[in-house]
Amino acid sequence: MLKRDWGKQLTNEGKYPHIVELAMRADGLDVELNRRMIEFHQSRQIQPRHGRRTIRDGEIYYRWCFPDLAAAHAFVERFGGSLYEPNR
Repeated sequence: MLKRDWGKQLTNEGKYPHIVELAMRADGLDVELNRRMIEFHQSRQIQPRHGRRTIRDGEIYYRWCFPDLAAAHAFVERFGGSLYEPNR
């Protein structure tokens, strides 16, 4: 089982407030999707930052944290998901 670093993930969510949530399969990212996501970050010269994994309504959501809203929107356009809005 994968060990999660919750402290780092919470820190990422605080420092990089533009968060995208994307529903994933129970076994996580497939290799090709992971490769494309890494390329996305590299092309924008930003470090991939992960937030917490959450479970709602029986679905698993992974979070990616971005330093700016434009990058978060571009990620949603490319991979789907939605911007996480904690006050909703």
